[in-house]
Formats: sequence, structure tokens, C-alpha cells
Amino acid sequence: MKKILTCVIAMAFCLAAQALPEDQYEYVLDLTVVKDDKVQVILTPPKIKESETTFYMPKIIPGTYSVADYGRFIEDFKALDKKGKELKVEKTSVNSWKIYKANKLSQISYWVKDSYDNDVDGPGVFEPAGTNIEEGKNFVINSAGFFGYFENMTRLPFKFNVVRDSKMYGSTGLVALSTGISMDTSLDLSEINLETSEAEVDTYLTESYDHLVDNPLMYCEPDTSIVNVAGAEVLISTYSPGQIVKSEEVKGAIEQILMAQKEYLGGELPVDKYAFICYFTERPVRSIGALEHSYSSLYSMRNQPIQTMIGMFNRFAAHEFFHIVTPLNIHSQEIHQFDFNEPKMSKHLWLYEGITEFFAGNVQVKYDILTPEDYLQALQGKMVNASTRFNDSLAFTDLSKYTLDKYSDQYGNVYEKGALIGMCLDLKLRSLSGGSYGVQNMMFDLAEKFGKDQAFDDEDLFDIITEMTYPEVREFFATYVEGTMPLPYAEFLALAGVDYRPSEQRKEISMGMPQGTIGYNPETSRIFIANEEALNEFGRAFGLKNNDVLVGINGNEIPLRGIGAFLQGVREEMKVGDEITYTVMRQGEDGSESKVDLTTEIVEVDVEYMHVLTLNEEPTKSQMAVRNGWLTKGE
Repeated sequence: MKKILTCVIAMAFCLAAQALPEDQYEYVLDLTVVKDDKVQVILTPPKIKESETTFYMPKIIPGTYSVADYGRFIEDFKALDKKGKELKVEKTSVNSWKIYKANKLSQISYWVKDSYDNDVDGPGVFEPAGTNIEEGKNFVINSAGFFGYFENMTRLPFKFNVVRDSKMYGSTGLVALSTGISMDTSLDLSEINLETSEAEVDTYLTESYDHLVDNPLMYCEPDTSIVNVAGAEVLISTYSPGQIVKSEEVKGAIEQILMAQKEYLGGELPVDKYAFICYFTERPVRSIGALEHSYSSLYSMRNQPIQTMIGMFNRFAAHEFFHIVTPLNIHSQEIHQFDFNEPKMSKHLWLYEGITEFFAGNVQVKYDILTPEDYLQALQGKMVNASTRFNDSLAFTDLSKYTLDKYSDQYGNVYEKGALIGMCLDLKLRSLSGGSYGVQNMMFDLAEKFGKDQAFDDEDLFDIITEMTYPEVREFFATYVEGTMPLPYAEFLALAGVDYRPSEQRKEISMGMPQGTIGYNPETSRIFIANEEALNEFGRAFGLKNNDVLVGINGNEIPLRGIGAFLQGVREEMKVGDEITYTVMRQGEDGSESKVDLTTEIVEVDVEYMHVLTLNEEPTKSQMAVRNGWLTKGE
């Protein structure tokens, strides 16, 4: 280890001594030496002409819509001149360092903590936007957590060299300049004996800081698979302790949806390479999910058999992969020139996230992955969530514009009502066009008009879409996106011959715990009663109490992995008149926990269903034209 560290320091001084291009950054990230769960980063900066400058780590990155404050994970920040003398540095905020005599700056170095298992004060970082440093095993490199930038200098090229153990492989959507010891790089390796140090170096180049942050990496021993989608190489890379999940299994789970998405996008993709970077963890986590990038998506999931999460993984993968359409090829100035520390938010989350989520579901019904009935049930779930968990009368443009502050608790609605806005807009467009033109076509036209390198003005988008489509569309946006009027589902669904009922009662077997009853403890991976008042008649018959932790049903332990699949299996075996026993851990008055068995007889109860959708069996000709355009792939 000592020899490797010496080599890396030598590499950094070689960088500093060479006549590197003055208009680029060059970083060295050393993964071979981990100290107290930290790794070192060394920067040879571009030429700084000013006597003072400020170095930043991001406050926020695109796609997360929440503050991360990556600067709080940086320690031992130093700025050096050509002679190795330290320059004066003042930490001016959690994410910024002011450097004096910056025109003499030759090198910056600092150590980085990861976000996954450090109790650093500040906001929780969304796991797929976070960083992991696990010595000899895994490194999740969201670049915003490792690399910074100077004020007003984000548009320069960023070159970075990753020093790694020879057994590790870097998974990314980037194409490396070089990998391994044989490098095509400006580094002078004549004084660095990497062959005996058992370290290798991978070198990458991005055109700007935005491009750098848009391309996460994961280093670990390789478990990768490749899928060819419309001529694009799609990499699937997994890290799963104990190989619970393998890349071939993920490939098998998502290959069908990828092929359907290819067809949905017209048989071509706007990228030549794409990477699914999948990190599966045994740790208790604050959040699971995925984060989109233009050429990749990074997944942070619990380490459990793929069979228990195929549906969820398919939904995540479908959504994230469609982000190659937007914001890659359709985006506003706020995204095109993103400010990582004083961000200005676009008002069009209905487009970036809502339409993308609509696509993720719509592609599955169009290409027979979901039946129309299953698709309607998924839409019903979004309607329930939008009306019960969020403010349904909040203007969606306001939700978008102020999602970092006063409406941060409403952000999740972009995946619920945002997708439903997409559905209603699609039905409106198809009704006006006799079924032939929908949101798919609209997005193709917008991508053709703008593309990767041209942004639209936030205030102009609604008028642009109206000019491209129909005058009636402007009223749709004014009423349901800019305005506060809830979406009239019955009106829009009737255009496709779908009957809508606000609610209906059904008698059926229940597990006694409707939505809003159960909580989940990520520290223990256990579910518990969070709101006993929400229990239905059957649930109350058990005598369940708040904070009861469910650990077993009918003598079978509830697994820590695959809880949903386990409960679904129990539900399918329940019969009226049989007895059922829930085993819970209950806390006594003295704070001690004891195991309690709660038994009752299975009965049917009244269950209220909201937003009930059914296909009309006798649609009109015009309704059928809209329905076919909406739900089928056509000829």
C-alpha cells in the first residue's frame, strides 16, 4: 500500500511539472489507498489568471431536486504552488473554498468521505446520487461527490485518472481514453512503476463539468453483461455481496422492456452506449431507487433475489432509460446551463419526470408487457396516490419551480400526477387527431426542434407545443398544469371509451392493513404498525397497536428480503372462516420487547376502491381510434 501511495503522489507531481493544456482540469482519484473510509483526490488545475478564486463542490445535481451539499464530505483541503508551498485557503461555505494568490496555484488535494455510511451533519443524500468507499470491494463514484470546479470555469474539459487495483473494473456510460497500464495520456509514467505496485490507471475525458457529473462510475470486481439495443451497446453492471443478484439476471429481467422501448422510440436510440450501474447493498438504507443520466442510470437497491423485485426493477429501468429523450434532447436553459450551487429550477417537471413516467407505463401496454386491464390498474394507483398523498390543487408549474424549498414535500407527485398529466395530454392530442398523434409524436417533434445542444426558454414551451399541435392544447396547459384545477379523469378517459367511477365498495378478504397503516424501519428491515387508526375491521380484530413490529404470520417468519412477495403469498392462501395468527414484537411499559401472537378468524370486509377504471365494451368509432393510438403499437 505504501508503494502505491508513493506512486500516486509521484503521478500528481508529474502532472504538476508537465506543460499540460492550460484550459482543462486534470484529476487523479486514488482508490488503492483508503484511510478511515476516505480516498484522496489531487487536481492539477487549469490556468487561473485572477489573484483570488473560489473552488466549489456542488450543492445539488440535476435529476435529484434536493440539496446534497457534497462539500461537507471533503477534508484536509490544500492548495499548493509550484514549489509545493501551501497557499492561503478560506472555507467560505459548506461547499466552497476561497483560494488566495490563485494565479500561483499549481495543485489542489483533499480527502473524500463517502455519503453511504458517514454520519455527517446535513441533508440525507439520495442513495443513487451518493458515494461509496468500501476498500477492496466497491466504489460508487458520483462525480459530484469527488470532483469540484472553479467559479465561472465549468465549461472547460475535465480529464480524470482513476488509480485502481488491477482486479477492479470501472462501469460507466463514458468511453475511456485508456484503461490499464498502457495509457494514451499526458501523464509521464517514466518515474512510476505501476507494474510492481499492482495498480492500474483508467483515464477519462469529459467536455465540461456538466458532462462529468452526468456520468457516474462504479468500480468493483466485474460482473457485467451486454445487450445490443438498436445498435447501441447497453452495459449492465452489478455489485451484489454474495452474488445474490447477477448481471445476467438483471439482463433477463429488463431485456424485454429495453426492446419494447427501442420500438417505442422508432427503432433508433439517441445514444451509442448506455450503462445500467446496479449497486445492491446489505446496509440499512434511507432510500432505494435510481437516478437518471444521459448515458447511464445508477441503481441503489436492497440485496435480495431478483425474483422479489422484477416488477419494481422493470419500472425503474423503464423510467430511467427513457431519460435519453428528456432531458438529453429536450431541456430548458435552467438545465442546459445548470448552476450547481445556486440552481434555478425549471417549471417543467411535468415534462422531464411526468412524461417520462407516462412513457415508462405506456410502452408496457403498447408492447404487451402489461394487459390493458393491468395498465388501467397502474393508472388507478397513481390517481389514488395523487389525491391522497399530495396536494391535487397545487399548480404543477409552481411545484416544479419551488420543489427545493416550500414544495419539497410535493416532489413525489411528479411520478403520480405528472404521469397522469401525460396520460390526459395524450388522450387530448389523440382525440384532436383522430388517434394518429399523441405525446410520443410531440416528444419526437420537440427533440427534432431542439436536440442535445439547444435549449428552450422556460416561459415559451407551452406556446411552442401549441404551435406544433393544436390551439386547444394551450387551454389544457393553462387549466391543468399552470392552473390549480384537478385533472377531470372522467372527461379525458371517456375520449378512449374508458369508464371512470370515483369510488366503489367491494367485499373481500383483506390483511387488515390498508394504505397508510404500515411503516418500514430501514435500520431493521422490518415493518410495523404506524397508524392503528387506519386499520380496517379485520385489522382491529387482531388487537394490533401502534409500533407493533410484524415478525411472523402463521408461524412463518416474515423475511427481511422480499416482504411484499411474502405478504402477497399469504394473501392468496387466505380463506374465509380460517384462523390466522400474526406474530408481533411489542414494547412494554418498561421498554422491553416481547413476542406476542395475535389470532382472529378470517372474514370479508368492506373495501373502498377509489378511481375505478374499466374498458367500455361498446366504444364508439372515435373512442376506439383514440384507444388504439393510446394502448396499442399500431400497424
